[in-house]
Amino acid sequence: MKKFLAAIPQLLSSNVSIFIFLFLFIYLVVFGLIGLFVKAVAPSANAQLILGNYTNVTSALGAAIAAGASTAAHSSIKKLHATHDDLKKSLDELHAKVDKLSQKK
Repeated sequence: MKKFLAAIPQLLSSNVSIFIFLFLFIYLVVFGLIGLFVKAVAPSANAQLILGNYTNVTSALGAAIAAGASTAAHSSIKKLHATHDDLKKSLDELHAKVDKLSQKK
């Protein structure tokens, strides 16, 4: 279950997912606004009902973008911590070698 839950942000932030949300946003919101003036391009009521309402589409797009950003930040922080741990280990080894050299004198 944990693996499934951990995979959700990656799925939401995938290129396919963001493309779908952008398509829905353009179709429902942009064509909806244009459709106020030009009835031929207005999404039908059935299309709006099936594809989702404006609030859900924009919030899904925002969630996908946020999931991608948080996933990228999380992996970046993990790399930074690993680098920090390696540096600390190297410094500890260096201090041990310096202490060993100073004890020989």
